[in-house]
Amino acid sequence: MTVQSIGDQARAFALQSASSRIKTTMATLTAELASGEVADLGARLQGNTQDLAGIEARISMLAQFGRSAAEAASHARGMQDALTSIHSLTEDMGRGLLIEPGAVTEGLVVARSAQAASALQTVIVHLNGAVGQRFLFSGTNSDTQPLSSADAILSALTAEVAGLTTAAGVAAAVSDWFDAPPGMGGFVDLAYHGGPGGQPMPIGEGTTVSLSTTPLTPAVRDSLKGLATAAMVDRGALAGNGIEARALLQGAGKALLDNSPALAVEMSRVGYAQQVIETARTEGSAASTTLQTARNQMREADPFATSAAISEAETKLQSLYSVIGRLSQLKLADYI
Repeated sequence: MTVQSIGDQARAFALQSASSRIKTTMATLTAELASGEVADLGARLQGNTQDLAGIEARISMLAQFGRSAAEAASHARGMQDALTSIHSLTEDMGRGLLIEPGAVTEGLVVARSAQAASALQTVIVHLNGAVGQRFLFSGTNSDTQPLSSADAILSALTAEVAGLTTAAGVAAAVSDWFDAPPGMGGFVDLAYHGGPGGQPMPIGEGTTVSLSTTPLTPAVRDSLKGLATAAMVDRGALAGNGIEARALLQGAGKALLDNSPALAVEMSRVGYAQQVIETARTEGSAASTTLQTARNQMREADPFATSAAISEAETKLQSLYSVIGRLSQLKLADYI
């Protein structure tokens, strides 16, 4: 009879290898139990990882949409806050200018005009506001401040109205300057430095929003026009002609009040964009949660099965140690 035998060194190596395999298995199972995810995802999915890859891709895409929507929400909120402040300021200023008593002194007329100039500066500060590194009302040129200073605008208008002696003439000159088309040396060429409208921003799957309000928007431009018209008296227009100066202020006040509904409509347009953005964010968040749940189910390790596998591995390791202990106690006399 042929006797097969194994040397001591070979046996020690075999036992060490078996011990390492069991310990590695226990470490893997312990990690799975702690993380809740299987270590060998390919084996879990039987090599079919296409669905998981698709889910991961959609989760990443929704995350990008979420970041874009958050940026758009901040932009729209900044625009809405600015327009709300402008609407309130111009409405109050228009009401004050329109109902100013006709018997006020020339000094009070100039003082009211100076208030209009200060209001114009405040409005321009709002329109030059930025969120992060993007100017709110610069349209496509969001990296460029949209408007020149109030002083620069009023200086340009002062030259336009020089020599005019009637309120109607001054108001018409200011209006023509603000409404002049590109290339005619008016508001578009000298005071506005932004771009046309705004670019559509993707905020969800198949959903985009465009925040296109700029100082070129009629409602916004007419607010600037009304305040600038009233500020002309403070710049020396119609000096010495109190009746025409008061008429100019009252006409500017009426223009501001007449423009108030249009400005409110522009605010509602921005408000609708905010609603679209919030709806897209809610839908995107819900879709992302659903996909993450599906992904977790595909990667989830069964805690009960994992615990049972750990117990089985412990039993194997204990049995192996028992065998090693018994082999270490063998004597040549016992073998013979």
